[in-house]
Amino acid sequence: MILFLKKLFQPKKKSPQMSTSILQSILQKSKENKEIISIWQYNSDKGSLVGYITEINEEYIGFRHYTRFGKPDGIIFIRLQNIKNVDFNDDYIKVMECLIEYSDIIDKPSNFAIHLNQSENWQFSAVLQLHNAQDQMASFEINGNEFFSGFVKDLSNEDFILNCVAKNGEDLGTSLFKIEDITEVRVNDIDDRRRLLLYNWRKATL
Repeated sequence: MILFLKKLFQPKKKSPQMSTSILQSILQKSKENKEIISIWQYNSDKGSLVGYITEINEEYIGFRHYTRFGKPDGIIFIRLQNIKNVDFNDDYIKVMECLIEYSDIIDKPSNFAIHLNQSENWQFSAVLQLHNAQDQMASFEINGNEFFSGFVKDLSNEDFILNCVAKNGEDLGTSLFKIEDITEVRVNDIDDRRRLLLYNWRKATL
């Protein structure tokens, strides 16, 4: 009986209180420190939005959006319930932080230009000039199909070696292609300037 009364009048332990959701904490931290995050929404086929939070209320967030080239692209208001997931501190976020910081570099194409003669062997002429330039990135369309981007490392009269670089600057190693299979060459376009910036960033040569 005494034991029962002790249990009855013993102060109950307070159950732990739930803290603010992790999502709210991430959004608030982004707002306070302008930390870059990537937001994915339900029923959206446009990919994620990258930027930082400018304001928060119970239903909406204001989101300073940046393009894939690191350029500010206005403020988007997003309903909190439409947020599917949030990425942060991953490789793509670091890529975007680099692009935002150095976006002005992308605006400046190099002075390099390919000068083609009137012969039928224009592909070889283009590859040779890119090989001599060494650090000039270019994109090659092979057989009218896929593009491969990178630096020409070696060539013969028939083929060439390309140090391939992925869209976010990752070094993909070397591949060999036949010169006669080249159907288009692109130099100094904005995608390759972006790619080159990120390649140099990954190699810590910025």
